[in-house]
Formats: sequence, structure tokens, C-alpha cells
Amino acid sequence: MRLFIALSLPETARSTLEALQSRFPVGRAVPFDNLHLTLAFLGDRTEEEAEAIHEGLQNLRSPAQRLTLSGGTVFGRRHGQAIALEADGGADLTTLHTRVLSRLRGVGIAPERRRFRPHVTLSRMGGRENAGPVLAVLASATVGPFVCDAVSLYASTLHPDGAIHEELSRYPLAVLI
Repeated sequence: MRLFIALSLPETARSTLEALQSRFPVGRAVPFDNLHLTLAFLGDRTEEEAEAIHEGLQNLRSPAQRLTLSGGTVFGRRHGQAIALEADGGADLTTLHTRVLSRLRGVGIAPERRRFRPHVTLSRMGGRENAGPVLAVLASATVGPFVCDAVSLYASTLHPDGAIHEELSRYPLAVLI
């Protein structure tokens, strides 16, 4: 199984992002149900490892995350591009990311080594396509603030039309007051 851990976005935030995506003149929009903020990409894992990850995350304690998305950015180049909005969650988001990694290490799971650049991917494009028109739409876009109240473990299955994400488990975060 190809696994990752992500913040689940509330439906209202995903609806706002979907409306923004409808303005993109090029690219392939990320489906509504696939909009998330990745905390840790785990790559291909066995069922036993998936169970260990689940066990490690069951006792995760963290406050719900207040996020604002803005600032269009492009990841990748030659073999494809991901166009995203960067996420500002402040120190709480960085702390949550650190806690997730600690939980994984505690059950013997090493996530892929990637610098944590919190973002929500909105569109995918070929490596030679011009992302400029999409970035122009995102130039003045701000989504939020909104609150994410859960972290989820997802399985991702690759298909020619794009990945399909399946939520395997959900771990609630403490409600903000």
C-alpha cells in the first residue's frame, strides 16, 4: 500500500478550493475528495506496517489546526508540476508535523525524507506546460482561516487519470476554543 498521513480539510474549505479550481484555464484539477495537507509521505508499506502506523497515531495529541492558504507555488518541473497554495498554520502546524514524525519513529517507521513545506495541491500539469495562467488565478487567492480537526491515514492508488485516495483511519484533534 502507498500510504501518507495528512490533515483532513473541512468540506467548506474544499468547496472554496473547488470553486477556485474552476477558474483554472489549464491543468488537471485535484478532485474534491483528494484535497488535503500532507504531513508525512510513507511510500509503499505492508499491511503490518500500516497497522503499526495506526497504532502509533491512535494516541496522537494535538490541538485542531487553524490554517490559511495563500501564495500560489509550483512543485516539480521536468516530469510534471503540482500547483498549490501554501499553508500558514504557524508553530502549531510545525509542532503537529514533529509529533506525527515522532509517533512514526516510535513504531519503527521512517517516513520519506522531505522538507516540510505545508501546502494543498490544487492542480497537476505536464512538465512542459506553462503554469503561469494558474498562478495568475492564485496570485490574489486566500482561503481561510479554517480549522482542521483531524489527521488521517490514507492509502493512495495510482491510476492513469490520477491518484485515488482512501481514508483508512481518522485521528481527531482537540477542538479549539
